[in-house]
Amino acid sequence: MKGVLIVLLFTGQTVLTPFDYTPKDYDGSKSFTDDEIVLSCSEQADITRNTISTHSWDNPKGSGWFLNDGTGTVQGHIC
Repeated sequence: MKGVLIVLLFTGQTVLTPFDYTPKDYDGSKSFTDDEIVLSCSEQADITRNTISTHSWDNPKGSGWFLNDGTGTVQGHIC
């Protein structure tokens, strides 16, 4: 399954960064509830966000999740 992180670059451009996720204990033999799918997606979104960005309260540009390469911020995710 796929989700996307919403990234806002300092140039003003919005970028949707895709990531894959699979509900925990997925073996292909059962279906998952909508809640299980959303929670799994949100957990993977957090892992992906933490990998590509760092949170700051003290940045002169404001608080938020700033990309590690300095090009923008993570605004949220879509599952």
